[in-house]
Amino acid sequence: MPLVDMEAVRAVAVSDPEFRRETRYLNGAVKLKVADDTHVLHFKDGSISDLTGDDTPDEQCKIVIKGTREHWVNLLAEKPKPFYQCLQSTAVKHGLSISDTNETFAYLPGLNRMTVLMRQVFNSGGKA
Repeated sequence: MPLVDMEAVRAVAVSDPEFRRETRYLNGAVKLKVADDTHVLHFKDGSISDLTGDDTPDEQCKIVIKGTREHWVNLLAEKPKPFYQCLQSTAVKHGLSISDTNETFAYLPGLNRMTVLMRQVFNSGGKA
């Protein structure tokens, strides 16, 4: 069973005004490696057009984020420990892998909003 129900995250994200605003120009794939699970969110004009579990090669993705189970459990905790509150600090302080593409930094607010939505779903047992 996946650590995070990404279909539930997708359902929340499509109706979340902050997430939609922060990703409004994004086109391409965002790959999340959550422990042993791979999720690829495909964006078209800022909207998630598809969610796949395939292993799209990293070089075909605009943004790639990879972490161990420990990274994600701490990052998604209802009250995260210091430096687990967002993707960037988790990468800098705890070794989460995050790509250094232009898109990563341009859409970092959207990625952090997605993390908040993932945290909500994770802590509600998959029901947002």
